[in-house]
Amino acid sequence: MPLFQCKKCGCVENTALGHYWMPRGLGEPVLCSECGPEQKWHGHFLKRSASGMLIDQNGHLWSKRQVEEGQLPKGYTIQGEVP
Repeated sequence: MPLFQCKKCGCVENTALGHYWMPRGLGEPVLCSECGPEQKWHGHFLKRSASGMLIDQNGHLWSKRQVEEGQLPKGYTIQGEVP
């Protein structure tokens, strides 16, 4: 599942677990489960900062290790790094 950075708290979140698809389609900020309408962290993984992760052309996050190991799909390009 793709990962994204919550626009409110800056954590890493899974697109299937956070408030991602509907707001993105409406041009609103994408939020994690804790910052979104649910206001409760889902607990499926530890909450961590997106700082240092790499961003692809779709805005999804990748670890440096994933990219180094060739896990980036064909046609995807890294556009930057989360400060």
